[in-house]
Amino acid sequence: MEKHVLTIFAHPDDAETSAGGTLLTWAAAGARITLCIITDGDKGTADPTDRREQVIARRRQEQERAATRLGAQVLWLGYEDGLLQPTLQLRRDLVRVIRTVRPNLVMTHDPTVWFRHGVYINHPDHRAAGQAVLEAIYPAVKKPLAFPELLEEGLQPHVVEEVWLALTDHPDTFVDITGVLEEKLALIGAHASQFPPEPTRLAFTHFARETGERAGMEAAEGFRVLRQARQTVQAFADRLR
Repeated sequence: MEKHVLTIFAHPDDAETSAGGTLLTWAAAGARITLCIITDGDKGTADPTDRREQVIARRRQEQERAATRLGAQVLWLGYEDGLLQPTLQLRRDLVRVIRTVRPNLVMTHDPTVWFRHGVYINHPDHRAAGQAVLEAIYPAVKKPLAFPELLEEGLQPHVVEEVWLALTDHPDTFVDITGVLEEKLALIGAHASQFPPEPTRLAFTHFARETGERAGMEAAEGFRVLRQARQTVQAFADRLR
C-alpha cells in the first residue's frame, strides 16, 4: 500500500522543523505527502512596520517553496496565528480535511509538551493544534454521525491507521535522517524569514545528533506513535498477538 501522509501543524515551517528529515525520507521512498497548515503564520515577524497581509504572503511563498522540495500538496485553513483554540469549529474543519485526504498516517504536534531544551516554551498554537487533531481523529473522523453535515458533502468516515506526534517528550519511534540532514537544513532554510542560516544549522544539527544518540544513530528524529484500528478493542487485541 502506498504511504499517504497528512501532516497537520499550526504554522508554516512546523512540519519541516519537526519532521523534515522523516518527510524527505518518506518522499524519496514514494510516499504521497499533504501538508495542512492551520494558521497563516501572520504573527511571524519582529518588524512592527510589517503589515499582516505582507507576512501572510511571505510565509505562504516560503511554505510553497518548501513543499516543492517535498513534492507535497499544501492545504491552508486560514486561522489566525497566535489565537488558536481546540474549538468544535476547528475539529469539524480537521475532520473535513482528513476525510477528504484519507491518509493512512497523520502527523501532528504532541499537545502534552510545554517546554523544550530549557529555553523554549512550546507555542500555545502547537498545543491547541495537537489537541484538536487528536480529538478529530478519535472518534469524529471514523464515526458517521459525528458532524453529519459532512456526510451530506459526500465525506465518508475514515480510519487513520497511524498517528505520529512530533517533538515529543516520549518518543518510541526513531527515523534515521543521517543521509538527509543537509536536505532538512535546506528545507528549513526555505522559510528564510524565520530561520537565519548560521544559528539554524547549529541548532538543528545539534537536535538531530542529540536525538540520534538516544537511538544509536548519527542523526534522527523521534516520534510518539499511536496505531489505530476500525475498532479500538481490536487494536488492543492485535498488540497482544
